Amino acid sequence: MSSPQKLKFSLAQLLVSAGISLAFLPIANSLYAPEFSAIRPNSFSASLSLGISNSAGIVGTFIGVLITAILYTLNEATWKDKMRVFVKAILGLSLVIILFAAFNEKLTKPLIKAERPSHLYLLKAFERAPLIDSLYQLNKKERVAWFSQQAALQKDKLSNIDAQVLAHWIEEGGYSFPSGHTFNAFLLAMIFAFGIANNDKNTALRSIFYLPFIWATAVGLSRLSLGVHTIYDVMAGATLGIALGAALLALNHTRNLITHKKFSQPKNK
Repeated sequence: MSSPQKLKFSLAQLLVSAGISLAFLPIANSLYAPEFSAIRPNSFSASLSLGISNSAGIVGTFIGVLITAILYTLNEATWKDKMRVFVKAILGLSLVIILFAAFNEKLTKPLIKAERPSHLYLLKAFERAPLIDSLYQLNKKERVAWFSQQAALQKDKLSNIDAQVLAHWIEEGGYSFPSGHTFNAFLLAMIFAFGIANNDKNTALRSIFYLPFIWATAVGLSRLSLGVHTIYDVMAGATLGIALGAALLALNHTRNLITHKKFSQPKNK
């Protein structure tokens, strides 16, 4: 199979797997992970959901980028080439994720102004639900401070919420739509799965290229079960991650930047 044909086949594999994951999200949400199903104090479901969710947070995403960068070095023969590919992968992926995060937090979320389910839950617990509109007149830092203060003053009303989940709710003081965690997970899943599907050093890995999408789906479901996002937030984040991942992998220049020149088109003589 020629390089262009192999590339098309790889992208088709990824898009089919990503599409299955995307279709599974609303089904799984209705059956297994409805909002607030993982917030009980000291519960296994709360710890598990937080762990999965954090795997696509700032630290988790950075670790994912590192793993992806290391994966792309496996096809290189010399340490010099391995370092070149590693640095390019780190810089390329980090730049994309940072730019999206900035765009999402500074433009998309403030423009749509979707309220977080967790914020509505807390306001109802505090018996201050009508304050939701005025609360969102505050900036993110001010909202975090307000929720932190109220949580300290009204601990008795929050006894049914796991302490770590509550801390996560307070920390997540911004708007809801779309889900940045889910975007990170599906973008990394696209890039990571592409590397697995095209690994020349360990061909046995190719048969499990879909595993990153299982992880990304779990991240989306964790955001729902923790109550920090709605199904619409998660679906939008997943769709954006898949779309941007496919767009990046369809470009020779971008693939060369974040991986190597495996799929470069031959020059015309």
